[in-house]
Amino acid sequence: MQTRWFWKNWPLDYRAIWYGVLALFIASVLFLWIGYFQGPDAVTDWMVFHQQETRESVSHAFDLGNFEISIPIESYLTFSYFNGSAIHPNLNASYFFLIGLVFGMVLLLTIITTLEKFWYFAGMGLFILFMVSLRLEVLRLFDITGRTVPIIIIVVFVLTTFFFNSIRSSTPFLIRFFTFLILTLLLAVCIHFFAGVDYPFLHMAVAGYLPGLILSVIFILMIAHEIPASFVYITSTGTATSKSLRHFSIISVVYMVNLVLAYMHEKKLIEWDFIYINFFLLLTLSAILGVWGLRHRENLYESMLPFNPSGAYLIIILGCITFLTGGLLVGNHNDPAIKIIRDVIIFSHIGYGGIFLIYIVSNFMVMMADNLNVWKVLYKPTRMPYFTFRFAGLIATMAFVFYSNWKEYAYNGMSGFYNHLGDLYVLLDREALAEAYYQQGRAYGFQNNRSNYVLAQLEVSKNNVKKAYNHYQLANGNRPTEYSLANEGNLFLAERRTFESIASFSKALSKFPNSGPLENNLGFAYSKIHKLDSALFFFDAARNNKQSKEAAEANVFALIGKEYLPVQSDSLLQQFNSTSQLTIGNALAVASLQRQTFTYMVDPLAQKQLDIASATLLNNYLVHNLKKIDTTTLRQVENIIMDSVNLDYQEALKATLAQAYYHQHNVRKALSIMGELGYLSEIMQGKFNYIAGLWALEQGSPELAISSFAFAVQHNYKEARLYNAVALAEARQFTEALAEVDSLLQHRDENLQEIGRQLKKVLSSSVDVNSFNDLEKYQFCRYRIGIRDTILFERILPLFENTDYKATALIEMAERQLDFNRIATAIRYLNLSGTLPVSDVNLAQRVNHLELKILAVLGRTDQLEQKIKGVTFSREQSLEKLLYESLIKEYRGDGERATAGFLLLAHYNPFFEEGVIASAKYFRKQNPEEFTAYNILAEAVQTNTTSYRLWMAYAEEATRVGFDNYALVALEEAESLKRRR
Repeated sequence: MQTRWFWKNWPLDYRAIWYGVLALFIASVLFLWIGYFQGPDAVTDWMVFHQQETRESVSHAFDLGNFEISIPIESYLTFSYFNGSAIHPNLNASYFFLIGLVFGMVLLLTIITTLEKFWYFAGMGLFILFMVSLRLEVLRLFDITGRTVPIIIIVVFVLTTFFFNSIRSSTPFLIRFFTFLILTLLLAVCIHFFAGVDYPFLHMAVAGYLPGLILSVIFILMIAHEIPASFVYITSTGTATSKSLRHFSIISVVYMVNLVLAYMHEKKLIEWDFIYINFFLLLTLSAILGVWGLRHRENLYESMLPFNPSGAYLIIILGCITFLTGGLLVGNHNDPAIKIIRDVIIFSHIGYGGIFLIYIVSNFMVMMADNLNVWKVLYKPTRMPYFTFRFAGLIATMAFVFYSNWKEYAYNGMSGFYNHLGDLYVLLDREALAEAYYQQGRAYGFQNNRSNYVLAQLEVSKNNVKKAYNHYQLANGNRPTEYSLANEGNLFLAERRTFESIASFSKALSKFPNSGPLENNLGFAYSKIHKLDSALFFFDAARNNKQSKEAAEANVFALIGKEYLPVQSDSLLQQFNSTSQLTIGNALAVASLQRQTFTYMVDPLAQKQLDIASATLLNNYLVHNLKKIDTTTLRQVENIIMDSVNLDYQEALKATLAQAYYHQHNVRKALSIMGELGYLSEIMQGKFNYIAGLWALEQGSPELAISSFAFAVQHNYKEARLYNAVALAEARQFTEALAEVDSLLQHRDENLQEIGRQLKKVLSSSVDVNSFNDLEKYQFCRYRIGIRDTILFERILPLFENTDYKATALIEMAERQLDFNRIATAIRYLNLSGTLPVSDVNLAQRVNHLELKILAVLGRTDQLEQKIKGVTFSREQSLEKLLYESLIKEYRGDGERATAGFLLLAHYNPFFEEGVIASAKYFRKQNPEEFTAYNILAEAVQTNTTSYRLWMAYAEEATRVGFDNYALVALEEAESLKRRR
């Protein structure tokens, strides 16, 4: 047991240092393995990119004459795909490497002071070489350039070692160690506070790369035979030692065969489905065994250095430096330098392992055949000297190196150095120099992933796609990563080379099977060419990966929405059990596009600072719940949208918000928001003005619609020309309408051509009404006959054959008469329409609602209260119903509820003239001395400038409050409207 735990008999000060070094060794091993398992993830992240597609649905539809007009609204389907981020240099790895390296050198320097003169001077020569390699002059300590400060530092350390070695040679080891440690800490403090460069310790870490790499190679060569040596121990010691030669031979052959297979796989000579030996596991086992192995062969070097404690310190410190260097390399994914370490591990283990077997056979085969304990005399050879084994092992290892082109390793070493240097200058924000160093790294390590990956991203940022392709191809040539493979495929997607991107992602998946991000990206590529089965297959596969699960599920819904697949969105969402905002947002879009109910619980207001996921969710929630959302929630939504932090999403969300206000009957607010968007937006001006124009048509203001459609026509947006022609006809601007109709006749759409021919026939100045069909007669009555042309109207009525068209013409003429306060004529035409047998039930409803309007205008509230009981109201007629209820509440003396109703009617919709005028009358009665009624009407006529009744009511109120000039202007506007209609 004492042999195994050899440090237990050491003095306390030696043991204290040993435990500290042992802790560093364990931390170093963990450091390497953490970096190994992280791989490229240590310096690269997945960025989730989004591609949005808009899908249009119908907000609502309304009838205008014989036209059924749909108001469009957009839902957003957001696809997600993965792209590798820029490299983030692993600062923690660099700092930990530097701390361990410096600590190790302090301990090695302490050991050097205990050596005899020759070995002392040799050791000091190596130490000075190490200090020179750190290039301390680069740090410009105390703003002093040149090598003065580094020379002073070296001299201080050298004189101190000389003092301990030659003058005070009896100084305890612990005091020596702490002396050098304090000197090092003082130097670190000076560097931290007085260095003339940023990141001085990172400069030192970069400089420490080369000595760390050299010491790592030396250590690996030292311990390369330790695993076969342990086989000797296992087979020749213990209680059962029979057949030790056979056991040793079997274990050794299996071991060597596995090493050879691992080598062949590394060199891509074989691609078997086989579990190969992990090179870093070989290193770890050899390093641990190497501590006891060095102690076991103490007889070979005891004249130079005793094992207790100096030899033990030496071997474990070299192990620490090796694992720290390996951790630095894998922690920064510096693949050209990692290749050096990996190849040295496998080359040395095959080379030294094979020669060691020869060493055993030459010296101890007979003893093993006799089942003697060979372990005790393992390093006391009788035929083949130990030096011969070491030299032959080195030759065998070098044979592998030369066979694999030794220059490549020198170039990879330089490439690794320049990669670290490039990282440093990235942190220093000196991009030109960083790029130059990465170019050097690429030049030395031609197909190394690290340099080419960074350079590819730099070229992408410069829009040099061709060069970026070249770098990604080089990066993926020998040592590809998921990130570089994904980015190469994404480049193809960005250039719409979809089939090439599919080939690229498929090839990537063959190298990294079960990679969720790559599966997701491949599914996304297939969705581009509408290969639904393949896209869904890979999205479903990506769902099994935690990293890509949310993106893949969101993409499933985006694909369903894009291709209109018949899937119940909330049921699938419950099956996914997703809480992702993007997934829920896409599911809401599917529900809206396919007119499905949506019962999945969602809180669209949870996130106040929006990102693309929460903005998509909020927009699609509004679209799906346009007719359900309450006013309080709508105000909260508006507060979120209008927050300056959400500026990037305001335009799209405000357009949907305007639609939501419109469905809340707050037409004034809706038009205000949409008008602002139409004025400010450069790209979507046509769309916003198109919607505003349709709203104006629905509200009966064709003049306002014309001003909006002018912009939509300019941007050639959808059917803007058609509806502009209709608006011009509604406004009785026949010359302009005919010019727009002529443009419809030149349209490629045959349906629009037919509509154009029909409108031209009706709007032309010379017409023969007798030759018209009923539809054309109806259009003639609607567009060509004014409110004063009652004689012509009544001459045409008998010509109708279809009573539905005839009733419609009568009802619309009655509505127009009412709009100009010609109540008696309106009642006459209304009564006449009621005598006609009609097949359209909606016509009967229109008659009933017009009767209610006339009763409200005449102030016959008692009759209104009786009549309203038999009339149904749609959601679009909510303000109309509110008007009648408020009038009845006023009539019944319920002032509080009447006031609340009239307040809403006063401001929500200036195109609902009956509600605005009734509100003004109500508040005039309540507060005749205040300007409430005047303000209501003034506000209304600023938006609705083409309402005869509003101008007349405004003129009356302006006269009442003493604004005679305003009243005169209002009367002139009213008379102008009357003449035009």
